[in-house]
Amino acid sequence: MPTPAKLVSAVLFAALCWWTGETIVQEVLPEGSVVGYFREILAACGLYIGWRFIGKPTTGPTGRGAPVTEALTAGLGAGLIYAVLGLLLHSFYEMISRSLDSVYTEVGAAASAWMGFLWDDILLINNPVVLGTFFGGAAAVGVVAGIVGRLAR
Repeated sequence: MPTPAKLVSAVLFAALCWWTGETIVQEVLPEGSVVGYFREILAACGLYIGWRFIGKPTTGPTGRGAPVTEALTAGLGAGLIYAVLGLLLHSFYEMISRSLDSVYTEVGAAASAWMGFLWDDILLINNPVVLGTFFGGAAAVGVVAGIVGRLAR
């Protein structure tokens, strides 16, 4: 059921994911990199993660909101879920893209390449500006959603 906390958390987390994508493009990727719909895809996924993993806990079991500590934890947890799933799916996408070009002849080589792409992606986002922006913003989104969950019914 839609609640104000779910709506606020979904919109704010989507905006945070878009802004984090912009930060990655500006701070981490080489100048002139073509990213296509990178930021928009991040925002669309953030909309769902914010609704499901921040909005639902901050609404509370009775619809009267959640404590601030629980809301903060929901924000950080959603950020962690998003980061892990994003890294896994992006590296898997890279492996599949190269597999379709017949780069790998064996399943083991493709799986090894997947782990290599995953490690490269981890090293890419291992930037204090990117991680601070994302996880600090996720905590703030959780707190704001918790406040909205308590005040708006």
